[in-house]
Formats: sequence, C-alpha cells, structure tokens
Amino acid sequence: MLKLFKDRNFSIYWIGEFVSVVGDHISMIAFPFLVLQLTGSPALTAFVFAAQGLPRAAAMLVGGAVVDRTSPKFVMIASNLVRCVLVMLLAYLLHIDQINLPVIFAVALLFGLADAFFYPANTAMVPSVVAKDDLKEGNALVQGSVWVGVIIGPALAGLLIAGQVTTVGHDVGLDAASYASNRPGFARAFFIDGLTFAFSFVSLLFVRARSLDGEQDEDGAKPKSMLGEVKQAIKWVWSVPAVRLGFIGIAILEFFFQTPIFVGLPALAKLRFVEPAFVYGLIIAAYGSGALVGAVVGGMSKGPRDENLIRTMFFIFTGSGAAIGLIVLYEPYWWAMLLFFCSGAADSFIWVHFTTWIQKLTPEKLLGRVMSIMMFMSVGLIPIASIIMGIAFEWNLQASLVAASIIIVVSCIIAALHPDARRMVLAKEAKAEVTS
Repeated sequence: MLKLFKDRNFSIYWIGEFVSVVGDHISMIAFPFLVLQLTGSPALTAFVFAAQGLPRAAAMLVGGAVVDRTSPKFVMIASNLVRCVLVMLLAYLLHIDQINLPVIFAVALLFGLADAFFYPANTAMVPSVVAKDDLKEGNALVQGSVWVGVIIGPALAGLLIAGQVTTVGHDVGLDAASYASNRPGFARAFFIDGLTFAFSFVSLLFVRARSLDGEQDEDGAKPKSMLGEVKQAIKWVWSVPAVRLGFIGIAILEFFFQTPIFVGLPALAKLRFVEPAFVYGLIIAAYGSGALVGAVVGGMSKGPRDENLIRTMFFIFTGSGAAIGLIVLYEPYWWAMLLFFCSGAADSFIWVHFTTWIQKLTPEKLLGRVMSIMMFMSVGLIPIASIIMGIAFEWNLQASLVAASIIIVVSCIIAALHPDARRMVLAKEAKAEVTS
C-alpha cells in the first residue's frame, strides 16, 4: 500500500489534501460552537448547518456533471480558492469583532455551494491519479489522511478556540466559556483553516491527473444537455439493485446521523462541560483515530466479498447509530471517546471497500456524476434534517438524540436484511448498456 508514496505525483496530491483536511476539521469544530456561543440556540446552529447544506444539495448533481465535462483537478482548485477566501473573511471579521448572524448565514451558503463541486471532484480524483489496480490502496491512503486530519484537526481546534486544556464539568463551579472569551480563538481557527485551503490550492497545481473517459453520444458528439447527463447516471445507479439499496440506505443513515453529530453533540457538550469545544474535539479526534486504523486495515485486507459487502456495511453502521444513544445515557467524555473510536474503525474499514467497489463498477465516463449522486445521498437531505432536528433539540436535546439513535439502528438492520443487498446480477448488464 505504501508503495504509492514512491509516486511523486500521488505524494503531492496526498500531502495537499491531508493539510486541507486538517483545516476542514478545525472549522468543523469552530463553526457550530461559534453559532452556539453567539446565539445560545441549538435550533439556530442547526439552521446555519442547513444553510450550508441547501446549496450543496441543490448543486451537487450539477457539480458531478461539471467534473465529468472538465476535470476533477480543475474543479478542486477552483473550490479550494473560493473556500479559502470565505474562511479568511470570517477570520478577519471575528478579529475586528464585526461578525453577526446574517454574515455567518451568507458564508455558510457560499461555502456549501463550493462544497457541491468539491465533493464529487475529490471522490473522482483518486481514479485519475492512480491506476485502476491500485484503487483500493489509493482510497485507503486518501481516507487515512482524512482520518489523521480528524485526529489532529478537532483537538487543535479545541485548543485554538479555548486557549486551554480542560475536560471538567460545570459541577466544579467554573464559569463556562462564552463568545466573548473565545472570539480570538475562533478567529485563529478560521485563519489557520484558510491557510490550509491555500496550501491545497498550490499543491494541486503541481499534480498531474489523467483524463477520464469523456462522455459521448453514438455520433461521437458531446451531449448538449447537462440534465440528460445527470439522468443517465441516475438510471445506471437505479439499474443495479445493490448500488440502489446502498445509496438509499446511506441517505436514511446520514439524515439521522449528521445533525446529531455536528449540532446535537456540541450542544450536549455545552451542557456538560466548561470547555465544550475542547471536549467535543477530543471525541471527534477519537473517531478519527479509530477510522485511521480502519482505513489502514481496509487497505491491506481483502474485505467482504462483493455479494456480502452491502449487508456487512449496514450491520456495521448499526454500531455508529447505537453510539449516539449510548453517549447520552452515560456522561463521561472517555466513554464517548471509546465508542467513537470503535465506530470510526468499523465505519472506515467498510467505507474503503464500498468506495473502491463503486469506483471499479462505475464506467469512467460516469464517475463524476455517480460520485456526486453518492455524495448527494449522503448530504442532500441534511438541510431538511437540520431544520427538523434543530427544533427537536430545542425541545428536548437528549430525548431527540436517543430517538435518532434508535431510528438509525432499526433502518440499518432493515437495509442489511433486504434481499437487494445481495442482488448484483444486473451490474454487468447495466455497465454494458452504458458503455456500448
């Protein structure tokens, strides 16, 4: 697996994305706590999360078509530049104490729009940098860099924001952190994130990415309709039962998982700890530590057989869903870290194999669009989930988290036992139809 680092081109790509991922997870911690401390409202925090997700969901399928029409590298470079400018602006406004909720909403909207193009481009980039036979190892290394970023970024964010290391609860009598006390830390966090985007932007300029098979009609001309290109990819996904079930199941899972993780758990940490950003950062870093182990093992092992892959994936995801409820029921931060470490290891292991399976199965000329559909199913419904669950968190935070946990567990078991989980017989026929 490590032999890929001998390829200078892959190494430059990997280093650039690793640095960027560290920055991503700094802002991932900073953003919800900025809104939470500025407003004190879990619902408003969820609405900002929804504001970021709306343009991302609306434009993601188009983003995949743009990737197929241009190149993953070009789209990633443009997206990194836009996101660098946005977070640097946020850092500056925090530094001069001129931040307000409308500005935060505007930045969230524009950031989400840039994400809509970056997500499918990033997923389609690996096949354009490594050979098809090295896809599993390449995915494992790239996902491993993500999880190293998850280890470093949240812990660094908590330290940057809080300015101190403490995991004590409110029962010790200390005053909780406030927006005023953490404002300089928020500015530092977003400034560092901006630097990481700039680094990734520059590094991508030096990466050589091969062109994926272009999309052509029977007469050899490029299709005129971008909508037609998107429909073609959707038709292919729908024609393969196991892929269809996997994508639908992931949509349901993420609907009830993302908002509890990025809004619910920060709110829960705020209720329980004096420096919630630091404690929350530790919990997310624990997930990243486990996920790094899972990615390495996934890249070095064969994994489940194709016919058992979807079923195994959803059985594993039941553990992630259960972890949310178990964190609510038992308060110590180390318990949350332990659960998230185990969940991260299992999730990452299976995700390496699932992503590689999709990339190998998908005709190259559809790759950007199919990856955008997968990303859309992962995050497309999050704006709706954020609004609904944000209101639920305002009503009863802990009960809502437990309810989300139960729904995830039940849904994943149903998906794992569904007969389509083993139905891949149409995959070759669907692929032949598209490539003919």
